[in-house]
Amino acid sequence: MTHPGRQKDKTEIRAYWKRYVASGDILEKIAAAEVNEGCALNELTLSGAYEEDVVALREYLTPIGAKRALSRFSQWASRSRRKKTTITITHETLSRLKQLSAQAGFEGESYDMMLEYLLETPQEFEDAKQALREFPIALSAEEQNKLFIRYLSKQHNALYGKVKLLVDHAYFSGWHDSRKRRGKRTYEHYESDLADFWSRTASNDD
Repeated sequence: MTHPGRQKDKTEIRAYWKRYVASGDILEKIAAAEVNEGCALNELTLSGAYEEDVVALREYLTPIGAKRALSRFSQWASRSRRKKTTITITHETLSRLKQLSAQAGFEGESYDMMLEYLLETPQEFEDAKQALREFPIALSAEEQNKLFIRYLSKQHNALYGKVKLLVDHAYFSGWHDSRKRRGKRTYEHYESDLADFWSRTASNDD
């Protein structure tokens, strides 16, 4: 006779496996080196039935590959049970989060608690955030531009309009000058051209 606790565990595993297969995550993370010689990963079809799929994985994958695939599922199921998820951030961003946590008096607490508190009482984090503004950030130049534009458009819409006009003017000037001076200017002229652009821009200030 099957132990009722074990039967419940199997039922739960089967349900989680069906969701995991539907997410497509399992096949995406299998490396080519983990596929058995003579087998093709695109021929591997998973039905969502746990026992059948485990057999299929062990048929198509090397012992290490199958073990890794099932281990990733176990970790995914564990996070799902605890209603946890994983986010990927840079070491620099994590460092800033740790500094924010310490500055705001949340050192040693979970980031969940700190972020929930931040969402509920943002004003109390202003001093801590001010202390962090001098720390380097890990965003690329493009991401920093997007962040800056989002900040301006949401917090200072009038200033955003003026900055947009300046950027539009800069873009048009570069486009216009490149057409007019094609083949006549080199990178050596960059600084003088930039200075000239700012001079012309400043002369148009109110």
